[in-house]
Amino acid sequence: MIEIDDDTKEKIAEMFGTLEDSVTLHVFVEDHDCLYCNDTADLVTQVAGVSEQVEVVMHRGTLDSRAAVEMGVRFTPAIVVHGRQEYRVRFYGIPAGHEFGALVGTIMDAGTGLPDLPPDVISDIASIDRPVHIQVFTTPQCPYCPGMVRLSHQAAILNQNIESDMIEALEFQDLARKYEVFGVPKTVINESVGLEGLAPPELFVEKLFEAVD
Repeated sequence: MIEIDDDTKEKIAEMFGTLEDSVTLHVFVEDHDCLYCNDTADLVTQVAGVSEQVEVVMHRGTLDSRAAVEMGVRFTPAIVVHGRQEYRVRFYGIPAGHEFGALVGTIMDAGTGLPDLPPDVISDIASIDRPVHIQVFTTPQCPYCPGMVRLSHQAAILNQNIESDMIEALEFQDLARKYEVFGVPKTVINESVGLEGLAPPELFVEKLFEAVD
């Protein structure tokens, strides 16, 4: 079981004290053949426990369930983040190590509905009128991955046409091989456009538009 220390809980509670809207974390786990399901459930439960503004809904069972299908969940463990709206923001794999910061940051973004990005970047992302699927491959040891994950998730929070997945490459090695992930973060947009490393928001937006052209 993963234990979050008291100092960290106190800092998170202070951050969550500024949430404008409640946030629901839908956690999808299975009882068999899921190495990190229990740890993921424990971690999310501890995070939500520091604030009444954050709720956990636990989904145990197969990926054929109605909730999994409606939320587009393909693998377990998974965390789907809903806030002001039912965003298509997902974490696949346990958000441990550096990715823990991405989870906390995404909860903050979902609880305000207005991510902290330059106004022109927000406007450009909001203008996209075609479906976009972003997959960001990460590892817990990668210090640059949380920034890319959060940027991708912010795009999905700003625009309902966009869905964003964090994929922990060590847990989902078949996917990492499929997308030729040799370094992280690696971002794949609409199966066709790739981006390696932590990109500035402006370059990220360029790649989003390239993917829908």
